[in-house]
Amino acid sequence: MSNETQQSQAVYSSNDVAVTLQIQESTLRKYCLILEKNGHEFLKNEHGHRAFFDHDIIVLKKFKELKSGSDMTLEQASKAVIAWKNGNSITELDTQESSYVARYSDLLEEFKLFKQQQMEFNKELLSELKKQQDYINHHLEERDQKLMLSLKESLEAKQQLALEESKRKSWWKFWK
Repeated sequence: MSNETQQSQAVYSSNDVAVTLQIQESTLRKYCLILEKNGHEFLKNEHGHRAFFDHDIIVLKKFKELKSGSDMTLEQASKAVIAWKNGNSITELDTQESSYVARYSDLLEEFKLFKQQQMEFNKELLSELKKQQDYINHHLEERDQKLMLSLKESLEAKQQLALEESKRKSWWKFWK
């Protein structure tokens, strides 16, 4: 657009455009930066403040519409708006990129689900191992108690036999 055409059009401030689009001025700045990064040019004064023309507002409305209405990222919506503005279609590369992003998101969700299931399985496994260890410890203690009881009974039996044998000795063998 030439300077003469731009001078005959209405010029809007950031505040006016933000009110028109029903967004915050900070959001408008963010949208403008993304669009500029992808090739759209806004008129700026000597201080770097943007001025908006009708065609800029149309581009911003389309950008907001694409961003809000689909699962597009801001970057994808920006590329689509620039392509629309230039009369091009969205390239196959952008479509593939979008499908890769969707597939990546699906895989990420599957991984999160798998991770959650694995964590639950690990908790169950730890619980079972703890039960098994408690069972082993209980039975080892039981076995040790029975063994000690058997040893004690065996010792008492030997002492009893020794006592009975000493009683059987004749009275004359005591002095020998």
